[in-house]
Amino acid sequence: MFRGSRVWLGANRDDVDVSASRLRRSGGEQLIDALVPPKAVKPAVEAPAPLPVLPQLSLPAEVDADGLVLGMARLERSGRLSARELLGVLGWWPGSRVDIGVVAGVLVAASASTGRHVVHGRGGLCLPAAVRQMCGLLSGVPVLLAASPSQQVLVVHPVHTVARLLAEHHTRLAAGDGHG
Repeated sequence: MFRGSRVWLGANRDDVDVSASRLRRSGGEQLIDALVPPKAVKPAVEAPAPLPVLPQLSLPAEVDADGLVLGMARLERSGRLSARELLGVLGWWPGSRVDIGVVAGVLVAASASTGRHVVHGRGGLCLPAAVRQMCGLLSGVPVLLAASPSQQVLVVHPVHTVARLLAEHHTRLAAGDGHG
């Protein structure tokens, strides 16, 4: 700024007239309209988008022993479960969409047109780590697969659960309390 010059602030000369010497005496700081952004106008508040509906997974109900197809598999370290034949019985081919979740402490997968998980090209599923942990499914340990083709549901049981159930059944048989 030059000595003796006058600085005009605002859009109109009549708005503000402050000399350079007066600016220096008062601290020298003034807002210049051209450099101050206009006040932001808040946009109208829109209603938030609805949350997606969580899948309603359930265990196969009202299915007798003949309505279940059983198989064994071993979880890979990555959580991948290869069960091409059993998935084929369910009609789940590569690209088929499924939902995966936990119901009553076991992993349940069900056919869903908008499912978040996909049967991969080699006939298997990648099971999410959080779901595996909640169900006690460890990599490298065998799992029992129970498929219900009529309900399009696959249940993955940890082998220790199956062993416990068999031990209880054998105890009842030995006591003469069960029917083979």
